[in-house]
Amino acid sequence: MAVERFTRKRGFTVLLAAILLLSVLIFLTNFVPNRSSQSKLSIKEDSHHVPLSDTAIQKSEQNDVAGKEEEEEGEEEDRVQVSTKPKDMKEWKPKPWGRLSDEIEQAIQNNIRLHLHVPNKKKERILLTAVANQGMAEYTLNWITSLKKCGLDDKFLVFAIDEALVSTLAEHGYKDHVVLIPNEWFHKELSSTFEAWLSNGYTPITHAKSLVVERLLYTDVTVWFSDVDIVFTSPSIYDYLVMKLTARKQTEVLFTQETEQRLINSGFYVMRPTMSNKRLLDASIYIQDTEQDKKPEVTQQRAMNRVIETMDLNYQTSSIVLLDLMLFPHGRAYFDQNMPSKYGLQPMMVHANYRKGENKMKDLKRFGLCFNGICQTVALPLCPLIGQANGIEPVCYSRNVDLAGNLIFQPATLVIDVVAIIMAAIMIYHIRSKYTAVGRKEIVMFFYLYMITTFLEMLLVTGIIPTSSPVYPWFTAVHIGCMCATFWCLLLNGFVGFQFAEDGTPLSLWSIRISSFVIFLLTGFIAIATFQQIGPFSYTSPGALWAFYFIINGVAFIVYVISQIILVVNTLDDRWPLGDILFGTAFFIVGQVILYIFSVVICDQVKHYVDGLFFGTICTLLAVMMVYKYWDSITKEDLEFSVGSKQNVWEVKELLKDDELSQSYPQQQQQQQQQQQQQPMYGQQYHHHQPQPQPQQAYPY
Repeated sequence: MAVERFTRKRGFTVLLAAILLLSVLIFLTNFVPNRSSQSKLSIKEDSHHVPLSDTAIQKSEQNDVAGKEEEEEGEEEDRVQVSTKPKDMKEWKPKPWGRLSDEIEQAIQNNIRLHLHVPNKKKERILLTAVANQGMAEYTLNWITSLKKCGLDDKFLVFAIDEALVSTLAEHGYKDHVVLIPNEWFHKELSSTFEAWLSNGYTPITHAKSLVVERLLYTDVTVWFSDVDIVFTSPSIYDYLVMKLTARKQTEVLFTQETEQRLINSGFYVMRPTMSNKRLLDASIYIQDTEQDKKPEVTQQRAMNRVIETMDLNYQTSSIVLLDLMLFPHGRAYFDQNMPSKYGLQPMMVHANYRKGENKMKDLKRFGLCFNGICQTVALPLCPLIGQANGIEPVCYSRNVDLAGNLIFQPATLVIDVVAIIMAAIMIYHIRSKYTAVGRKEIVMFFYLYMITTFLEMLLVTGIIPTSSPVYPWFTAVHIGCMCATFWCLLLNGFVGFQFAEDGTPLSLWSIRISSFVIFLLTGFIAIATFQQIGPFSYTSPGALWAFYFIINGVAFIVYVISQIILVVNTLDDRWPLGDILFGTAFFIVGQVILYIFSVVICDQVKHYVDGLFFGTICTLLAVMMVYKYWDSITKEDLEFSVGSKQNVWEVKELLKDDELSQSYPQQQQQQQQQQQQQPMYGQQYHHHQPQPQPQQAYPY
C-alpha cells in the first residue's frame, strides 16, 4: 500500500513538474524585442488571424462572382427609379429654423467633441449621433457597447423615436445620452417596433434620420451619424475620420460606400454644417416626401444618391470623400465575402446591412460582434480563439502589469489562483492523512484535477502563455478537458456513498479514472477541433464546445448536489452536512453570476483593477473548500489530521503479541457492531492492517 501511494505521488509530481517546466520555457520565449510593448488587443490581432482554408477561399470566390452584378447595382432600394428632380443650388434657400429646445441643446452640449481646426483656428463641434426606436433597443445597446470597447462611450447622443427607448437607455445608465425627438419634427407617424427592410414602416424611419440630421446642421454641429446596426471595432476610428475630414480644405462630408465608387451608404457618414450639405439633406427629404406613395418606396439612401448624382464628384474638387470599403465594410463585404480579412485588413467598423430581420443579430453573434455574449463579458481562456479570426475581447477586463518587460494580465486573479493551488494541496494532504475514511481515494482525484485545472487557467488568463504562442490553443484545449473531467469526477464521487461499487476497490477507482480520462479526451478534441476548424467544428460556431462547457458541467454539478442531499437525508441523523452542501452551492452560483453577468459592471466601477474573473475564482475556491468540508464531516476518523499520533498507535499495536491481538479482536469487533447499531454513520473505519481477516463492512444503508 505504501509503495502504491509512493508511485502515485511520484507520478503526479512528475506531471506537475513537466507542465511547470514547459510553462517556464514558454514564458521565457516572451523575452524578445517589440513583444513587451504590444497591447492585449494588438497581440490578439497579430496572432490569431487564421488563414482561410481552401474551402473557405472557394466559397468566398463563389460569393464574389455570384454577387458581382448585384454589387454593382446595389441593394433593391438603390435600383428604385426616382422621377423627382432635386432642387438646384441656385433655387434652394436655407430654412429659417431657430434654436432647439433647451433640453436638446443641453444634451448636445454635453456630448459635443471639440476638434481644433488648424487652418482657421476654430474649434469644430462634432456630435456622434444615432436615431432609433424601441424595436432597435437591442442593437442600440450593442452599438453603445462597441463604442465602449473603442473608448468612445463618453460622448454620444441617441435621438429616440419613442418614450420606450428613452426609458430603456435610462435604465441601462445612459439617460444623459438620449433625448426624445419632438413630434413636430416628423412628417408622418412612425412605428416603435423593429421594422424589416423595405417594410411599410421601414422607409418613414429612414426619413426621420434625415430630419434629425438636418435640424442638427442648423445648430452649427458637424454630425457624425451612425446606424445602430453598426459595430465600431477600432479605437482609432475617430482620429482617422477627423484626419480624412481635415486632409483637404474642400472636404465637407465623408460617406461610406454601398458599391465601390458608385453608390454611397447613408448609414454612416460625417457631415459638416455647410450650405451644400443642408441643401443635400433638404433635397433628399423633398424627394421622399414627394414620392412617399410610390411602391417600392424611396428610402433615405436612394434619395441621397439621387441628389449626389447632380453634384460635383471630381475627386480633386468635390466636397464628397468616400471612405475605403475595406475599412468601413457593409454586410455583404464583411459577412459574405470576407473581404477585409481576405486581404489582411482590420475594419474600423462593420455595418450589418444586407441582412433582413433576425439575420442581422445572427450574423453579428456568429462573427463575435454581438456584445451581450459571454466572451464580451468575461476574459475566458478560450475567448481569444473563437467567434472570429482574432478572437473575442471582453468589453472591460482587469488592467495588466509589466513584469520584466512582459505584460501580465489579471494580476489579482493570479494571486487567487496561487492561493487556490496551495489550498488544494493542503486539502489533498489532509484527505490522504485520513487512511481509514470512506471514499478517500476517489475524492482525492477530484482535488488533483481541480489543482491542475487552476494551474492551467493561471497560465492562460494571466498571459504567462501569451495568446500569440502557437501552443496557446493546445493548452486551452487541455484546460477545458481538465475542467470537464473535474466536474465529471465530482459527479461520480457523488455516487460513491451509495456503494454501487465498494470504495477503494479497483472497480470504483478505475471506473472514475477511465471515464474521467475519456471525458478529458473528448472535450479536449472538441476544443482543439473548434479552434483549428477541423471537420464540422468551427470557431465561428462553437456550439458543441459551449454545450460541454456549460450544459454538461452544469448538469454534473446539479446531480452531485441532489445526490448528496438525498444521501444525508436518508442516511445520517446529523443534518449539519446539509449546511456544507448549501454553502458550497451558494458560493458556486454566486461566483457564476458575478462572472458572467456583473463582470463588466464591477470592472467599470473599480476602474479596471479587477473584474468578475477575480471574484468568480474566489467563489469557486470557496465552493471547492466546502466540498472538502462536507466530505470531512460525513467520514469518521478517530484522530483527524494527526498523522503522528496515528503512527504511534500503530507502533503500539505492532508490539502486541499475536495471541493478544487474537484475544482482543473479537472484543473489538463486538464493540464496533454495537456502535453501528447505536449510531449509523456514513464512512465507518477500515482497518486494513489487522493480522486476521475481517468481515467486509457494509454501509449502514
